[in-house]
Amino acid sequence: MRLDEKLQAALEQQLGNHVSGTIIKRGWSYYKGGYVQNAKETVHHTLTGIVRGTDLYAVVMDAEHFGYSTCTCPFNDYCKHMVAVYFQYYAEVGGGEAAAERSYFRMLGLVPASEVAKREEPAPDQTGIQIFPGKEGTALEWLGWMEKEYGESWKKCRHSLHALQPVLSSLKGLSKDWEPPQRRLHWATAIMFVLEQAELAINTVDSFSRYYHEMSFLRMAEPWVEHLNTLAGELDPLDMGDGEQAWSDDLVERMRQRALDTDRQLFEWGNMYLAFCEKLSVDPNWHQRELESLLAELDKAPEGERNESFLHAAIGMLYFVKGEDEKSIHSFSQGAFERIQKLIYPCVAQRMEAKQWDLVDRWMSFLYECVYQNRNARNIGPFMALCRRADEDRPELPTWFSYMTELLPYSYSELSEHWLSLQRYEDWADLQMFIGVKAEEIDAAAAREVAKGAPQVLLPLYHQSVDSAIASRNRQGYRLAVKQLKKLEKLYKSMKETAKWESYLLELVTKNQRLRALQEELWKGKIIT
Repeated sequence: MRLDEKLQAALEQQLGNHVSGTIIKRGWSYYKGGYVQNAKETVHHTLTGIVRGTDLYAVVMDAEHFGYSTCTCPFNDYCKHMVAVYFQYYAEVGGGEAAAERSYFRMLGLVPASEVAKREEPAPDQTGIQIFPGKEGTALEWLGWMEKEYGESWKKCRHSLHALQPVLSSLKGLSKDWEPPQRRLHWATAIMFVLEQAELAINTVDSFSRYYHEMSFLRMAEPWVEHLNTLAGELDPLDMGDGEQAWSDDLVERMRQRALDTDRQLFEWGNMYLAFCEKLSVDPNWHQRELESLLAELDKAPEGERNESFLHAAIGMLYFVKGEDEKSIHSFSQGAFERIQKLIYPCVAQRMEAKQWDLVDRWMSFLYECVYQNRNARNIGPFMALCRRADEDRPELPTWFSYMTELLPYSYSELSEHWLSLQRYEDWADLQMFIGVKAEEIDAAAAREVAKGAPQVLLPLYHQSVDSAIASRNRQGYRLAVKQLKKLEKLYKSMKETAKWESYLLELVTKNQRLRALQEELWKGKIIT
């Protein structure tokens, strides 16, 4: 048995992230010294081994959940024995000592000795990009170097992105010992490069298989995109030096150009761009420069095609961050709602959180017009969630009720759930009658809740259901009528209205006395005796 490529790469990355350079070097020495007696993969993606040290130590490493990894040695942390076992395993299944050595250097963020001389020379190539940029390199120089070193990695991704995980781990390892602000930007650059490689890979897939490959690629890349957004959130624009500022500007520019491209893309580059913008806009000077750049882009006569919806959305977001809501709404209104609506909802939620109800009213009016023109189940859900929240916070305003009811029948499910959550049972029952929902179609849990809180509102629904079932003039309908009558009887009794129930039943039986089959079912169901 052996770990699959993805889990093996993940285990190497976890060791590199959690084990200090000193411990990694000691683990390498133990491996080279032959102290590892065995290393193998067992069930449930677990790597086990025995290492001879002062005593014999048993190592267990969980490739899927690294935090559960243990060693029987006295060291109270991830230890050299774990590292040694990993190198032994890698050497046995991955190509011998040379492969283990490459893993060792990746963990340390170093260049293998065989390549040091080549990479330490600052000689630029024909484009002026240094072979190995180092800590003084810029974002563009690093991207150029990554392209030269790993630019064909995408060719190994015919069916999955497994081949890109060790590339990302190796690139991150190069800046492992840098200061956090600079390391953060370098890691963001590495993730961007790997995502670009993934997009090159997906473009080689035939159209018949593309959808399935896209779903697979997106799932595998999800942690990378999430990490990139996390790195954006950790930026401190007010404390950046000139070099860091220039680096972040280059990254933002590259993401913006990606987002403007109308070619079919695998990832939402616009969302990644806006994650950086939201953080960097804390610096008013940067915010103004970026807004001016976007406006200048908008004024240009487009050369070829560009994503106009993204451009309007980006301008709208920057206006929103600045507090210019009317300009923001105007910019959003210029784009295709289907493509940018995900960006608008958080803006409204933020204004609700701040209790800025005048602005909320303006945003909701704009949203309602857009949703009504493009109403479908996908668009209704997020807007209804905002309406429900607004109705809970400001129930005295009739606007939210108006929006929710005017979007019927698309809003039925959300509105029905909303009335139940607020215990507005009469409104809930009126909604069922209006939509034409039959009593037998109502969710059992909802029916029990209403029967307990306001049983009287259910009476018209069950009366209607009984009449409809009898009108079917067949045995199945009659049996349904009996079932609903039993529920009606319970409701009347819970309301202590036994006399009304008996009067209703007498009238029903008398009215339908010629329907012998119905009379038989009533007798079988013990409704009448």
